[in-house]
Amino acid sequence: MNDHSPDSLPAHLPAAWIGWDWADDHHDIFLETAEGKTERIRLPHRPEQLHGWFKELGQRFGQRKVVLCLEACRSALLPILLEYSFLELYLVNPKSLARFREVVRPSGSKNDELDCHLACQLVKSHRSLLFEYVAEDPLTVELAQLVSYRRDLVNQRSALANQLKSMLKLYYPLALDLLQDDTTTALAANFVLKFPTLRAVQEIALHQVRKFFVGQGCRLTEGMQERLARVAASVAVSKEASWNNPNSFMACALAEQLKVVVARVEALEEQIQIVAQQHPNQALAQSLPGAAAVLEPRIMAVLGTNLAACGSAQELAVRDGVAPRRVQSGKSCVISRRRAKPQFDHQTWIEFSKATLPTCPWAREFVEAKQKAGRKYYTAIRALAYKWIRIVYACWKNGTVYDEAIYLAALKKANSPYATTPSAS
Repeated sequence: MNDHSPDSLPAHLPAAWIGWDWADDHHDIFLETAEGKTERIRLPHRPEQLHGWFKELGQRFGQRKVVLCLEACRSALLPILLEYSFLELYLVNPKSLARFREVVRPSGSKNDELDCHLACQLVKSHRSLLFEYVAEDPLTVELAQLVSYRRDLVNQRSALANQLKSMLKLYYPLALDLLQDDTTTALAANFVLKFPTLRAVQEIALHQVRKFFVGQGCRLTEGMQERLARVAASVAVSKEASWNNPNSFMACALAEQLKVVVARVEALEEQIQIVAQQHPNQALAQSLPGAAAVLEPRIMAVLGTNLAACGSAQELAVRDGVAPRRVQSGKSCVISRRRAKPQFDHQTWIEFSKATLPTCPWAREFVEAKQKAGRKYYTAIRALAYKWIRIVYACWKNGTVYDEAIYLAALKKANSPYATTPSAS
């Protein structure tokens, strides 16, 4: 395979460029060496085959730099690629590759061999215009995955809870009264499994129902006592078994699934807290108003520990899709929100900005001023998120935590209208 001498190549020049296209069961690869020789390779989607090929590639080029271009959505390959230090990675937006293909194939024709060839040409000819992928430290990678999976499980919990609520409305509305319309908890799942129908809860002694709620950690408040007192007088939607049996069966099926998901969310939250306590940015995240237990680890994961990956607050805002997009042509200029963005990271900044409103007077005044100026609510929230990114980035860069008194003093010095908040006086 060695038909050239790697040591004869200039040190700054990559030994090869690679375009990578992913399929379900294999990978198509286009490789071009510094001497201009090209190869087409197809590898099966098996870890042992991929690791073996990369080890051989490193030996072939004497561990010299090899530039590899891959679609950004194919992150399943990252754990393998990051094990090889000679690889310089560029994760390109699939839309960018598609539009690059349209330049040479305006008809719209495509195939895997063409895609990997074009990916290689893109990174070879335009590498200076692309962003090299910089891996985060293992702690941040783990934390980022944990908080992302937590959001997925919470979405599943919400879907199951909504289904369960709809089912109970059909045949068992008393259950929703006793649960105060909250079907997202283990209490709701356990109640439905123990008392799947109105008849089941009415046939048992009231003190046993009361004992169940106490055993689930509920306090016997006056409101709870009033709701329990309504059990005996409640009337079923229908007494027909043909109506109650199928609905109660489905409600129990949903409750069993909900119970499992709720338990996994709680376990995942415990794991997130363990990892977050070891993260270097924990002090900064804890100092931010309104972040609390859920958003603190998400902010740590978004920031990471590699300050060089984002050279400025503006780069961070653009990367996470918070900075506005400017489209200018001739005398026309349109500013709008970014639609192509990393959704979870963007959502983290938006949710954090909303969470600061109850406890941060200057943030609340900022949003109110934007709304009075005619901006929509979420436009104002994005503007606040843009402001928070600059604040958080400055703290991150200087190695300090957020101090509202210091920030309000800076606003006052700049004669900002938001410095005249009650907390500033």
